Amino acid sequence: MKTAIPIFTAAMAVFCQAGSGQNAPAPAADRFIETIETMKHSVAPLVCLAVNDDRAKILKRPGSAFFISDAGEFLTAAHVILSMQTAECPVSALMIPVENWRPEIRDEDLVWFLFRSADCRIDRRLDVARCRSMDDLRASMPRLRFRILPVKPEMSIPPDGTQVAVTGFPLGNRDPMTSRAGVAAYRTEWQNDEPVPELVLDRGAWPGASGSPVYLSDGSVIGILIALGKEDGSALTIVRPVVLLREMLAADPKK
Repeated sequence: MKTAIPIFTAAMAVFCQAGSGQNAPAPAADRFIETIETMKHSVAPLVCLAVNDDRAKILKRPGSAFFISDAGEFLTAAHVILSMQTAECPVSALMIPVENWRPEIRDEDLVWFLFRSADCRIDRRLDVARCRSMDDLRASMPRLRFRILPVKPEMSIPPDGTQVAVTGFPLGNRDPMTSRAGVAAYRTEWQNDEPVPELVLDRGAWPGASGSPVYLSDGSVIGILIALGKEDGSALTIVRPVVLLREMLAADPKK
């Protein structure tokens, strides 16, 4: 894989199907199609690197993240960040392409941006984290053709049956992958007598998708993918609603 580290520290396509008869009604446009393509500019994989001079080697891909600002601030799952705070992850980084995600290209031109996992704001109870790149990504945009699009949080709970999509980098995938699901329930779990609200999706997420955004057809993000269901609920996905993150999103990222 061709990679590059910046010297300064590195730190929607209408879906239609042909009817079998001449009078078959045309299907309604699928709003998700265009939104999914847009969301690919809002997500990034989190990786652990071994860096030698200006070259980097990927050691592991702990999870996914999504941008909440074009300066390089992002949200992910707390357990992803905690897993990066070990000797097995000497350098923490997120990755974006120079031009676009191009799965047909064996060696995409990719740029790594470092961040300090120890500097992330972590809420262990909610299992969410807010981090930022060591460098303001806006300074790099003039030399890159890839445009970062920060997400728009949706500060309400969608009703059961609402259709959503999830885009991230599961299964160690280099390029973004998307799945679709429906909201099965909004419920509250209890941890040490503390309420922990969560959304449940009606299908299982792919392993390694932690930290991915869960969003509506208009691109509004309703939550962060936290975990797969367990045992009898293994075909379910657990999501932390972003409405619970008002304080974290409003906090000064420099503190």
